[in-house]
Amino acid sequence: CPRCREGDIFRYPMKTIARWGVTHSVCPVCQANFEPEPGFYFGAMFISYAFSVAWGAVLWVLLYVLFRPDSNTYTMVIAAGVVLLSPWSFRYSRVLWLYWFGGISR
Repeated sequence: CPRCREGDIFRYPMKTIARWGVTHSVCPVCQANFEPEPGFYFGAMFISYAFSVAWGAVLWVLLYVLFRPDSNTYTMVIAAGVVLLSPWSFRYSRVLWLYWFGGISR
């Protein structure tokens, strides 16, 4: 939580596959509102996109330096990497958006 730094933003751990994106509407500890307005997290998509581009670039450089595979391998490995890292990207983009633009201060 941006206010108390104790409450969880997400209801379930990331290892819970079916529910890794479910958030609390308010902080369970200090009752800070995690949904200031409808559509608030729309901007978090841009942060998630930046994470995906960064992961894709890192994977491309690693593949290029270590293996120099053909273009199909680049496509498959980068797509698989971005898909596998999407829960992480989703969660952290929402957390960053909430911290930066949520209007919740200590």
